[in-house]
Amino acid sequence: MACTAYRKPPLWEDIAEVLPTAGAGRKQMCQGNHVSWRRLGAQEIWQHMTEYEYLVENSPAALFLVDLTGTILEANNAGARLLGRSRAELVGLAGRQWLKTSDPRARALAGGINDAGSSDIEVALHHADGFDFSARLDARVFEHPDHGRVASVVCRLNATLPVASGDDTGDIAKIALSHIDEAAVLVGADGRIRALNTAYTRITGYNEAEAVGQSLELDGGSHESDLLTQVIDGLAPGKRWTGEVHNRRRDGQRYPAFVKITALAPGEETASAQFVVVFRDLSADKAYEARIEYLAHYDTLTGLANRTMIEKRAEMSRMAVERDGRHLALLFLDLDGFKAVNDSLGHATGDKLLCHVADRLRSAVGERDLVARQGGDEFVILLDSIAEPEDAAYVANRILNTLKVPLTLNDQTVFTTASIGISCYPDDSQDLTTLLRNADMAMYRAKRLGHGRYVFYRPEMDANAHWMLQLRNNLHRALELDELHVYYQPFVDVNSGEVTGIEALLRWQNDELGMVSPADFIPIAEQTGLILDIGHWVLRQACQELQRLHERGYDHLRVAVNLSARQFRQTDLVDQIAAVLEETGLDSRHLELEITETVLMEQAGATLDTLHALQALGVAVALDDFGTGYSSLSYLRRFPITYLKVDKSFVDGIPAEKGDLTITRTIVAMARSLGIRVTAEGVETLAQRRWLKHWHCEEAQGYLYSMPLAADDLEWLLANHELLPVGDETGRLRHDSFPVLEE
Repeated sequence: MACTAYRKPPLWEDIAEVLPTAGAGRKQMCQGNHVSWRRLGAQEIWQHMTEYEYLVENSPAALFLVDLTGTILEANNAGARLLGRSRAELVGLAGRQWLKTSDPRARALAGGINDAGSSDIEVALHHADGFDFSARLDARVFEHPDHGRVASVVCRLNATLPVASGDDTGDIAKIALSHIDEAAVLVGADGRIRALNTAYTRITGYNEAEAVGQSLELDGGSHESDLLTQVIDGLAPGKRWTGEVHNRRRDGQRYPAFVKITALAPGEETASAQFVVVFRDLSADKAYEARIEYLAHYDTLTGLANRTMIEKRAEMSRMAVERDGRHLALLFLDLDGFKAVNDSLGHATGDKLLCHVADRLRSAVGERDLVARQGGDEFVILLDSIAEPEDAAYVANRILNTLKVPLTLNDQTVFTTASIGISCYPDDSQDLTTLLRNADMAMYRAKRLGHGRYVFYRPEMDANAHWMLQLRNNLHRALELDELHVYYQPFVDVNSGEVTGIEALLRWQNDELGMVSPADFIPIAEQTGLILDIGHWVLRQACQELQRLHERGYDHLRVAVNLSARQFRQTDLVDQIAAVLEETGLDSRHLELEITETVLMEQAGATLDTLHALQALGVAVALDDFGTGYSSLSYLRRFPITYLKVDKSFVDGIPAEKGDLTITRTIVAMARSLGIRVTAEGVETLAQRRWLKHWHCEEAQGYLYSMPLAADDLEWLLANHELLPVGDETGRLRHDSFPVLEE
């Protein structure tokens, strides 16, 4: 039924009311508010009614809209098939042309509808091929805004009462039955088939010659293998049995069916009992229901469970762990920098990455544990029975190590990391909603502390909102109150121990809050936009300090300054940097700007233009925290990168973790092949320094050499650099150590 501008929705409302397959939810949605419906234009009505259009057009029930004289105003496809006419031929068809007017039941139709407001009437109908057949009309009357009082009619073929006379009764019945979508079979008291319609052949695969004379089998389950015999033995004439069964097709395939069995009264020509069995194949309905059930509980992209499934499983598991005295744990996982993949490599590649992550998460947990996708790049893992909350830490570590292994997407090598928050039942909360909120809170804490780690929820995190508000309020005054300070951590040549440069690191000392971690206040500065003023101040301070050191004889040093994503996106960034260099007198070749992989891969075209402009200015660019985002090795060939900094999370695993060894060695070798200098972050042990030297990593930075220092302390270190770890005193690398790395 086309939904046009002049059509009004009451027809849909009433069809939703009488159509057997339309549930209460659909009825309520269809009925809506009459006034609001009439405000809609044609396009809006179409958008709202498309699903119900499909429902009506594909309904096996014949549906008609008629006036109270019986003239057809509209019909669906099943109605057209039932009467043997096209839908165009049916519109305007008078009652005498499709109702057998000589039948008193038909003449009483209009009166019965008007008197009762609705009716269930048995009438005879005219088929276009010239025969009459019996049917039941279920009609409901309503007020139509264009046609006045009309009726919506559901027409069902009455297969038990064929209307005809003469020797062609059987032929007429077959013709009528061939026009319905349900299989109809006439069986005797012995259960053998005497007649059938074409729908039976289409559904079961048996033709008439194969089926007639054979027993009709209805499988009601293992305990009701002879269901038909049980039903017809106890069914009195005129009574009906309905139920859902499983039948077999000719090829042996089982299918669900809804069956109606009606007992006929013995006729004049036969004294034996007969039964009409009408059934409908429910395979499509069941498949649709299964699909809806799947969509309700699983993520279509990754095949993981969704939030609804997590809630159901958590509730069942909660009762079990209460009984056994065990614990539940929820791990809330967020991938670090996922937006960069979609922005730079495209959403299709991002989807592939999510699927790979889903597979790795499944492999990192036990069979009883449930992995779900919360949405976007967020995942939830339910550990449904652990002895102690600390057991969740082992799983979190396993997940982080699993995600560290590089993967290849569209010929691009990509590294991934994640931040994980953990909350446990019953220690942290008694309900799932609060558990999820707590795990989410812990995850954001993990992100602020640095990517690629996990954090347990702690009750003091609930005070985080107040703490963050304090940070936000005090940060606005930090510059004017002179609370911000720049510290410097040296870069050291791995071979000689010489200090080759310094990195400017921001610190905030507040009288009320004490020393505030950059992991806490830098995100707030980003969100509020304060990072622009603060970042510009840090750049000027760092350039001034380096120029001072150059004047004192340390003119070989460079200074590295971190740029946030918001700073890097400024259209006048290059002009600002040029102005600071001119103001401080620092040569541009001694300035290094550090950006993250996320910044590098966002809006690749604009990023490349900015990098080339910085290169033209003579400023070096370093890629910070390499390996913690979606590191694409091939991307490095496109960008003018001078330095690459290997993230501390990989250096930490040297030499104990073979995976970290392999990743770090690969990054160093790849960077050297591209002519990019490598700085290893977070070097804390002599063993780490030995391996980095063995792999020809040029620079290192970390507590093995020095913590971040104030400017005065830095100058002392520069004067005493010979105290830094270097030379034979650190020992030699044994050739039999980790032979896999010598390949």
